[in-house]
Amino acid sequence: MGKAKRFQEIRIAVGYQHLKKVKMDIQQIAEHMVGKTIEAVDVVYGEDTLIIFLDDGSDIELIVDSIHANVPDLDD
Repeated sequence: MGKAKRFQEIRIAVGYQHLKKVKMDIQQIAEHMVGKTIEAVDVVYGEDTLIIFLDDGSDIELIVDSIHANVPDLDD
């Protein structure tokens, strides 16, 4: 693939009644997510899929090959 843009799919609420899938590059998806609140996350095992539901009614579907989390230690 090299420098070819990778596209992810995002479903965006159109009005209040319809959802459509729109191909966006990863930068556009990141910009869409900024300022939103994550309301729920679904994990689809076997397909390695993570679906993030945002407070504006949209959801982001990620197909995950590898994932890492940096979680800070919390003081009790």
